[in-house]
Amino acid sequence: MVRKILVIITIALLSSLAGWAIFTGCAPTQSITKCSEEQLQARRDSAQLTYSIGAQYYGQSDYEAALVNFEKALEYDSTYYDPYIAIGNIYRKQRDASQAEEYYRKAIRLDPKKAKAYEALGDLYLEMGRDEDALNVYQQGLEQDSTLADLYNGIADIYVRKGTMGKADSIYQIALRRFPDDLAVQRLWGEFLYKLGRYREAVDALKPLVARFSQVPALRAKLADALIELKEYKAALAQLDTVFMVDPNNFQAKLRQGVILARQGQYRSAIARFDEVLARDSTFALAYIYKGEALSEQGNYVQSDANLRKALAFDPNLLQAYIDLGDNRRKQADATRGSNITQAATAKLKAAKALYEEAKSYYQRALSDSALASYARAQLDYIEKNIGAIEKELFVR
Repeated sequence: MVRKILVIITIALLSSLAGWAIFTGCAPTQSITKCSEEQLQARRDSAQLTYSIGAQYYGQSDYEAALVNFEKALEYDSTYYDPYIAIGNIYRKQRDASQAEEYYRKAIRLDPKKAKAYEALGDLYLEMGRDEDALNVYQQGLEQDSTLADLYNGIADIYVRKGTMGKADSIYQIALRRFPDDLAVQRLWGEFLYKLGRYREAVDALKPLVARFSQVPALRAKLADALIELKEYKAALAQLDTVFMVDPNNFQAKLRQGVILARQGQYRSAIARFDEVLARDSTFALAYIYKGEALSEQGNYVQSDANLRKALAFDPNLLQAYIDLGDNRRKQADATRGSNITQAATAKLKAAKALYEEAKSYYQRALSDSALASYARAQLDYIEKNIGAIEKELFVR
């Protein structure tokens, strides 16, 4: 119904604004037909109106209708900057990277001094894993216009992905000085501190933001994360309670409540929270991870494994599941081996070795994640020492 109404409005308004200009063949880029300033303005007005209607369709995820209107806007005025980026965004949504890149570059050629197209193209490259290309484009954008905060955020994100945290820190410091009131910069700085394990600094950075932007649940949730890491559970729960006041169906906040309960050893209550989330969304991979970890703490490795494998089925890139599966096998191996291997039965030592080998295969699959690699390597070293000790004991028997 909304779409039909928009179409009717479009036809009526465009007819009144520029219908006569279409018949004259006048266009801003044509040199054959001389247009009056009134005719040119009429076409520009029509282009802006059509673009705004396309933006409404885009907001409703009706990309087909949005594309029709954005292309129509360019027919009215081929020098209109915004539709090129909008069309590029649609192709990006549709996973057509080459077409998206083409339209972003058209916008850059049209007006090289505007930074928005550089940001869009950099984001596309970043999404494609072309980090160096993204970095070059973001830097080109800054050379043209240093007033777009998202360019700094993009560069910092690349440095974080490359593991060059010092460079990321310096970029954020520049952005913080330039854009002290920009919510995105301030939020990403808090998240950056959290990633580095600088939890107290993250809390100090996020608290003023929460006070200023009280209706943004993501800020309170990230503040709760930092408080959880500092073991300030009461304060974390208070932040989550305010999240529920703003957004009663916030799954992430419910997960965080479960994490707090698990940290406090209340595993049954934690699992109940995770089950609430899964009852709402049975494909929520992270909920299976947390539930699997709580079940593991209870010693229920069979159910823990089942939940961790469900998480991987829904999100194969969630490598934390492999860490947790490795932990399950390692804990089982430790229990099977016993505290004194010289007194353990041969069958138990062989079983423990097999469990360690299985654990090793899981930890190795997590090495590609920079955030997990250090833990995985430490566990692999532990396992190799134990396998070596078991093999030596079995050899002398």
